[in-house]
Amino acid sequence: MEQTIKKVLVDQIKKTFGFGLTAESLSFDRPPDTKLGDLAFSCFDLAKQLKKNPAVVAEELTKDFSDHPYLEQVKNFGPYINFFVSQKYLSDNLFAMTRDKTFGQSALGQGQKILLEFSGPNTNKPQHIGHLRNNVLGQSLVNIFKHCGYKVIPVNIINDRGIHIVKSMLAWMEFGQGETPASSGIKGDHLVGKYYVRFGQELAKEKEKYFTDNKINLVKLSNLEQKEVAEKFLAQSQWMAKARALLLRWEQDNKEVKKLWKTMNSWVYDGYKVTYDRLGIKFDKNYYESETYLLGKDLIAAGLDKKIFFKKDDGSVWVDLKDEGLEEKLLLRSDGTSVYMTQDLGTAKERYEEYKFDRAIYVVASEQERHFKVLFATLKKLGFAWAEKLYHLSYGMMSLPSGKIKSREGVTADADDLMDRVHQKAKEVMAAAEKQITTNAQEEENIAEIVGLGALKFFMLGTTPQKNIIFKPSESISFDGYTGPFIQYTHARINNLLKKYGKKITAKLKSDEKFNTEEKELITTLLDFPEIIKKSALDYNPAVLCQYLFNLAKTFNNFYQNHSVLSAETEDLKKMRLLLSAQTKKVLFDGLALLAINAPEVM
Repeated sequence: MEQTIKKVLVDQIKKTFGFGLTAESLSFDRPPDTKLGDLAFSCFDLAKQLKKNPAVVAEELTKDFSDHPYLEQVKNFGPYINFFVSQKYLSDNLFAMTRDKTFGQSALGQGQKILLEFSGPNTNKPQHIGHLRNNVLGQSLVNIFKHCGYKVIPVNIINDRGIHIVKSMLAWMEFGQGETPASSGIKGDHLVGKYYVRFGQELAKEKEKYFTDNKINLVKLSNLEQKEVAEKFLAQSQWMAKARALLLRWEQDNKEVKKLWKTMNSWVYDGYKVTYDRLGIKFDKNYYESETYLLGKDLIAAGLDKKIFFKKDDGSVWVDLKDEGLEEKLLLRSDGTSVYMTQDLGTAKERYEEYKFDRAIYVVASEQERHFKVLFATLKKLGFAWAEKLYHLSYGMMSLPSGKIKSREGVTADADDLMDRVHQKAKEVMAAAEKQITTNAQEEENIAEIVGLGALKFFMLGTTPQKNIIFKPSESISFDGYTGPFIQYTHARINNLLKKYGKKITAKLKSDEKFNTEEKELITTLLDFPEIIKKSALDYNPAVLCQYLFNLAKTFNNFYQNHSVLSAETEDLKKMRLLLSAQTKKVLFDGLALLAINAPEVM
C-alpha cells in the first residue's frame, strides 16, 4: 500500500512543485484514527525545501490531486496529507496477495551478502539467559535477511581456550573422579559448568582464608585499595597458580592436557547441539578461538612497518586512536602473545578474504561496544576499505532481579532450565483451560514445547535489542497480552475455523466489493507485511515484526468478534471472510517462522 501511494505522491509533487523526489525518500505515518485515513504524509521536510508553511504545502498538494483508482479520497489536515484507499484497491490486493505464494518476500538484498556472527559461547559452562537472547536475536535476523533476498552466512565463534577453560579442567582433575556425562547423566555443558563453579568455590575459600590470615577488612578500604588487595591475593593464590601452570602446559601443546581439553570440549559441544537444536539455531560455520588466537600477528607486523602502530619500551605494541575519539589500545603483549583484539583483527581479515561480504554484523552485548569501536577503527587505519562494512549490533544486557549474571558463582538463569520451566508453565496453563479439543499426552507435550518456547522467544525479541531486560520468571513469561502465545492462539483459532469449513476456498471478489470497517482494517494491516519485514531488516530489529504480528492478531480478533464468518449473510460474503481469515493465518505463520517461533495448529 505504501509503495503504491508513494509513487502517486511523487508524481503529484513533481506536477505541483517541479521536484524530482524518489519514492524511497518519502515516509508515511498511520493516522491515530481510521476515520482520518489509512496513511498520512507529513509535509514538514518538503516545506523546508520550498521555504513555505507546511500547512500551505499540504493544501497546495491536495488541490487538484490526480485521480487514481486506488485512492478514494485525499485530504489535508493541517501540515498532513491523509490518504483514503479505495474499495477497488482493497479488493484487488486482497485477491493478489492470497495468490502470491511469496507474499512478504522482497528483493531488497538481492546480490548482497551478509555475514552474521552470533552466539559466541565459552566452553567452560552451559549457555545462560544472556546467550539465549543473543541466539534468538541472531537467528531471527538470519531468517529476516534471507526473506529480503540477502545471501546470509551465519557464523559462530566459540571461545574454547584461555584461563577460564582450564579452571573447569583443573577442578575436574582435582574432584571429578572420572565423572562423565554418560556416568553422571548430566548434560555435557552442564557437567563442565559444574566444575567451573567448583573452581570458583575453592578460590573463594582460599580468598576468605587469605583475608582472615592477613586481617583484611574490605569495608574499611577504598575501591582502589580493594582492587589492589584482590590483585595481591590472585598473585599468590595456589589455585590460580595451578590454573596458570595448566594453561602454560596447554600452550606448550602437552599431550595429556590437550587430550583432556578436547574431551571436555566435546562434552560441551554435544550439550550445545541439544540447546541449539531445541531453539532452531543453525550456523554455516563455527570458528574456534583455539584456531584463531594466533591470527592477526602479521597485521601487527605490517602496521609497525607502516608506522600505524608503535612499540612501548617494554616491547608491547599499541595503536593510537585518540584522533578517532578513542584511546591507545594494546595489540600485542610485551612477551609477544596475542590479546583479543589481535585475533579479532586477523579473524575479520580472514572472513572477508573467504566470503567477500557486503556487510558483516557482530551480534554482541552492549558491554563490548568499546571493543568493536576500536576494532573497526584499527582496521580502517590499516587501510581496509571493507572495514566500513562492519557493524556491531549492540543489544542490552540480561540480568536477574538480584543483579548481574555471574556464572563463576553459579548465579545464572540457565538456558536449558529456563526452556524446561516455560514448557512446564505452558502445560499448567493448558491443564487449567477449558478443553475444547481432545489431545493425547504426546500431543500435549508437543504443544507445550511450541507454546513455551514461543513465549520465551517472543519475550526476548519483542523488545528493541538495545534495551536492557530484567528477567523475572514469575512476571516476564505471560500467556496474555503482548506475548507469543497470544499470536499463536490466534493462528490456532483461525486454523480451527478453516477446519470447520472443511472445503477449498473459492472466493470471487468483485471490483465494487464493499468492506466494512473491521474488514478494511484487517486487509490494510495484512498488506503492510512486506514493508514490515523490510523495516525489521533495515533497522536490525525483530521487535518491529513482533509488534506487527501482535497488532495483526488483535485486528483479526476484533474482526472475528464483530462479524460472523461461517454464518455470514451471503455465501459470497462467507467465502470472502474465509479468504481473509486464511490469509491472516498464513501471515501469522510466516511472521512467527521468521522469529524462529512455531505456530501450532491447535492450542
